[in-house]
Amino acid sequence: MNSENNLQQFNALIDAYPTATAIYHSRNIIITAANQEMLNLWGKDHSVIGKEMGEAIPELKTQPFIGLLQQVYDTGITYQGEQEQADLVIDGQLKSSFFNFTYKAIKDNQGKTLAIIHTAIDVTELLLAKKIISETEERLSFALESAEIGTWEMNPMNEIVFWDKRCQEIFGFDTHREIPYQAVFSCIHPEDQQKVAQRVQAAINPKQPQPYDLRYRTISETKGILRWVHCKGKAYFNQHGEVYRFSGTAMDITKEVTSSLSEQQLLSLIKHNADHMSIADMEGRLIYMNQSGRKLLGVPDGTDICTMTAADFYSPEELNRVQNTLIPQITEENGWQGLIHLRNYSSKQEIPCEVNYILIKDPFSGTVIGRGATARDLRPEIKAKAELKRLATIVDISEDFCNYCDLDGNTIYINEAGGKLIGIDPDHIDGANMYKYHSAISADEIRKTIIPELYTAGKWSGRLDLVHQVTGEIIPIHKQLFIIRQELSNKPIAIAGIARDLRAELNAKKAVDKKTEELQQAIKEMEFLANTVPAVVWTAQPNGLLDYINERWHERSDVSIADSLGKAWTKLMHPEDLKMVLERWKSSLETGNPYQTEFRMMDKYGNYRWWLVRALALKDAKDKIIKWYGTNTDITDQKELERQKDNFLAVASHELKTPVTSIKAYAQVLEMMLNRAGDTKNALLMSKMDGQINRLNSLIGDLLDVTKINSGRLEFDNIPFDFNQMMLEIIEDMQLTSGSHQINHQLSFQRMVTGDRERIAQVVINLITNAIKYSPDANRIIIYTEDHDTEVQLCVQDFGIGLTRDKMDRVFEQFYRVSGTKEHTFPGLGLGLYISSEIIKQLGGKIWVNSVIGKGSTFCFSIPLIRPNHS
Repeated sequence: MNSENNLQQFNALIDAYPTATAIYHSRNIIITAANQEMLNLWGKDHSVIGKEMGEAIPELKTQPFIGLLQQVYDTGITYQGEQEQADLVIDGQLKSSFFNFTYKAIKDNQGKTLAIIHTAIDVTELLLAKKIISETEERLSFALESAEIGTWEMNPMNEIVFWDKRCQEIFGFDTHREIPYQAVFSCIHPEDQQKVAQRVQAAINPKQPQPYDLRYRTISETKGILRWVHCKGKAYFNQHGEVYRFSGTAMDITKEVTSSLSEQQLLSLIKHNADHMSIADMEGRLIYMNQSGRKLLGVPDGTDICTMTAADFYSPEELNRVQNTLIPQITEENGWQGLIHLRNYSSKQEIPCEVNYILIKDPFSGTVIGRGATARDLRPEIKAKAELKRLATIVDISEDFCNYCDLDGNTIYINEAGGKLIGIDPDHIDGANMYKYHSAISADEIRKTIIPELYTAGKWSGRLDLVHQVTGEIIPIHKQLFIIRQELSNKPIAIAGIARDLRAELNAKKAVDKKTEELQQAIKEMEFLANTVPAVVWTAQPNGLLDYINERWHERSDVSIADSLGKAWTKLMHPEDLKMVLERWKSSLETGNPYQTEFRMMDKYGNYRWWLVRALALKDAKDKIIKWYGTNTDITDQKELERQKDNFLAVASHELKTPVTSIKAYAQVLEMMLNRAGDTKNALLMSKMDGQINRLNSLIGDLLDVTKINSGRLEFDNIPFDFNQMMLEIIEDMQLTSGSHQINHQLSFQRMVTGDRERIAQVVINLITNAIKYSPDANRIIIYTEDHDTEVQLCVQDFGIGLTRDKMDRVFEQFYRVSGTKEHTFPGLGLGLYISSEIIKQLGGKIWVNSVIGKGSTFCFSIPLIRPNHS
């Protein structure tokens, strides 16, 4: 019973252990109890309970563990094993494992061993990990040593740095020792110290640590050797945010930096070289082209040069020469040099170039892998040579004096005109010195003033005198002198001069001075004349700015003439007229056409008066405007008379309308009564009377329209209508009333128009009526319409008397009638075309005429499909 209780107690005890645990009793080491963790270590199940260890785990018989257990049982002394190897059969295979274990005796009150408790921890994986770590550290150390990379560690608490041997070499310390951070810091190049300090502080900042990866320079403390190093490191923080470790690596990159710097300098030199430089593989595919090459050959920005080949930059003929003739001549020693014509990729322009080809080898294998080319654009050189040749020709044939002297004034060259001017032979200039063929005063000025200025400023120009070497005549000249310097040393080597004979110019100046004096007198006389006329006379520059106003201005305005010049005169203009006036003035300035307009301007009493302004442009032989001449005429009284006339016409035409309408009605009734009575003769007379009444009624209507136009009361409807249908109706009605003319039509416009149908019809009827009236000897007129997208255009062509140019410009004026030998043949008031013109303008269109005298006229108008809104 006690044994069972003890067994239960043992089982409860070992199950409570978190590690593998077993209990043995008797010196035979009988397994009394074992938890599952221990059974798993042994690779056995519960069947081993109650058996001797040698029987339960036979592979332990040849190992020391059973003997150790018996020793503990006999002595009662605990035994502890550390990382000891045990070979156990696990899943049928003998495996070696390592354990930390304890054999501890359980004793009674007399100190006698009752049992042994065994606890064990499998440390096999830990040992393997340590082994791997050890091997890894060994390999890492070897790799770092092979790569010449040093390691370092800094204790941020005491700022002590620990080095390996390589770091000592890189930073220039002789012995392996603990080194204060400040001592390390003193080895850093002064220009890099601040940068390093900032990066270290950023790396050990617990709030936001930054990676420590930096390249900087060091200077060894003993030998002063400058090195470039690449340091990387990382800081480690405890749970309180305190940095307890800061370690990393250091590598000497001096050779890399030096090589990279040389490479970058070389690449920069190639990239920014003024000449074309490129590399291609042996198949002609481009690998590289510098900026000058891209610019020279027109390669668009962003184009991948590797997608292009040599064929893109040669004509087919030149490509064939390069591939089949030149490339085979390229040698490894000398390459090839000569003239080649490249072709611009974008413009296809041929470019003559001096080209050097070289072969490029693989630096490792020595095999030829491509061809390099440099090309110099010869166009500037060719152009320069041509310019020099042209310049030499120009100098030789120049009518100006040109010479070239050494620094002592000895003449090296003089052109033919120069020799002729001073009386010497250009081919025999030995002994000709510039101080001799200048006057004594000029020679002295050259020595004392001009030569020093040439040495400092490089050039001089001014008035000098030459002396004819045969006649002794003093010749006034305007001379320009230049110092010539050696291209490389900038040392002065010669003096060049160009001189212009001033005799003709001075004589001309005398003549001009005389003419100027006469002109000034003429101007005074013109100003006197301008001030005597009643109108305001003014002139303006070609840009339209007034530069003169006569004294008549003071009679109308209290603003001074000086304050009215330029654009200031517009300040006195009525605001409603300003925009129209400036637009017309701008149009005349741009076209050179005569300027005429009417506007209101405030007088000295604060009242607005009407002015008629006309201006003409004075032009030179090339039709360029030199000056504008204009007049302002006060037409206020005339405007008042016109207003009164318009009022009279409005009243008279309105008053005539009613009796004429009544007379027309009476005439029509009388005609009807006479026809019924059979008196056809008198009925015909009444019919003619009715026709004359219609004509009178039309004249009255025109007068009413004119008065409405002049007073701004001409009204318009704005409704859509079928333009083509309107035209057909008008043509049909007009054809019935015209027996002498056939009205032909070509109506191409077939769309709707929004506007005043009756007013547009009035214009069309007027044009057709005029065409019939002014072509009495013809038998037809032609009407045609055209569709101009946003406009409709209508033209009426006749084959009548035609118009001269001056009449074409005036036919749309109010009350203007065509005059001539047949004036009596064409009666009327001259209002029809004026009214038509005003209607078309109100509709937002334009009207014009083309005519040939004796062959006929074509009157046209165009209007928008939708009448624009008018305020």
